[in-house]
Amino acid sequence: MAKSKHRPDATEQINEYINGLPEWSKKICNRLRQIVLKSDPKLIEDWKWGPNYYLDGMVCGYAAFQKHVNFVFFQGALLKDKNKKLIANPGTLHNRHLRFTHVAEIDENLLLSYLIETIGNNKKGKKIVSASDKTISISADIDKSFTKEKVLSYFNSLAYSHKKEYLMWIEEAKKAETREKRIMSAVSKLKEKQTMHDKYKKQSTAPSGSVK
Repeated sequence: MAKSKHRPDATEQINEYINGLPEWSKKICNRLRQIVLKSDPKLIEDWKWGPNYYLDGMVCGYAAFQKHVNFVFFQGALLKDKNKKLIANPGTLHNRHLRFTHVAEIDENLLLSYLIETIGNNKKGKKIVSASDKTISISADIDKSFTKEKVLSYFNSLAYSHKKEYLMWIEEAKKAETREKRIMSAVSKLKEKQTMHDKYKKQSTAPSGSVK
């Protein structure tokens, strides 16, 4: 199995990202980061579209939005979740989420229990078995926007490659505001019954001063 690559400047990227947030979401992200790093000393802090944590497989990540901070377990469907706190989303096979609007909402013991269970599952090599290798996992914010704008049905009707192009383009956004703009751009394309292919071409020829 190929060794997973991690960004050597991930910690600096995350520091910059969190320090640029509004005070309320900065407090939430700092607290989440503290708890995540406490869960296992071998955990790798990485950057993939945002703060991302890895140990024998992807563990979790978080991102700040306009009114909430989203915390995702990438293999969350494997968690027992006896407290029924995790949020599942239609069309999302693997991921499970928690949402926070204030730092006081974070339950350290509960979050640690999820993290320790996730890491344990990774170490055991547990995987979510799907009927197809082409299962698409949609993040909560994307699913919510597509549903609200009534484009989710058309998106789901697209071929796997077209759905993947849309999601990859959105997930590659490095800033929360860029991610939100890309979601709305995708919504506009989907309303016009278009695929993402031409959008990628346009993005590749964007002016050098464009936000990435």
